[in-house]
Amino acid sequence: MEPWLQPEDELAAPQVRDLHTSLQQALYWARQHLEVTPEEALWWEPAPGVPSIGARIQHLIRSSQRLAAYAFDPAADPEQLAAHAAQDWLPSRCSKQELLQELEVTFRQLQEQLRRAEPEALQQPCFVGRKRLPVRRSTLVHHIAEHASYHAGQLIVLLRLWQAQHRT
Repeated sequence: MEPWLQPEDELAAPQVRDLHTSLQQALYWARQHLEVTPEEALWWEPAPGVPSIGARIQHLIRSSQRLAAYAFDPAADPEQLAAHAAQDWLPSRCSKQELLQELEVTFRQLQEQLRRAEPEALQQPCFVGRKRLPVRRSTLVHHIAEHASYHAGQLIVLLRLWQAQHRT
C-alpha cells in the first residue's frame, strides 16, 4: 500500500506527519521502480547529455543529504556542500543494490531527523547555499520530497524507454 494511504501516526504533529508521509511516498516510488530496473539498464544513457537512472538516483541521494544538512545541521559548511554538488551527476557505476541501500539509509536518516525535530523548530528559518538564503525548515523538507518525486518520475520514464528498446 502506498504511504499516503496508510494510517497516520497520531503522536506526531500534523505538519510533521505530512512531511514524513511525503518523504515516504517519494522513497516508495523510487524504490519500487529501481528494484525492477535491470542492472544493465542502470547506467544506460538514452541520448548524449541525458543522465542514466543510476546517475539520477545518485543525484537524488546526494542532493537530499545536502539539503538535509542545511535543514538540520547548524554546522553545515555551504562551501563544502557546494563542492560536493559538482559530483552528483558523475556516474559511480555502483550496483543497484548499493544504490538501493544508500537511498534507504539516506531517507531513513532524514525521517529520523524530522521525527526528532520540534514542530516549532520546523517553522524557523535555516540558511541554504553559498548565498545563505533563508528558508523555513519545513519548506526545505517539503522540497526534498518534491525533488525526490520529480526524479522518481524521471526514473519511471527512463525505465520504460529502456524496456521499449530492449524487448526480446
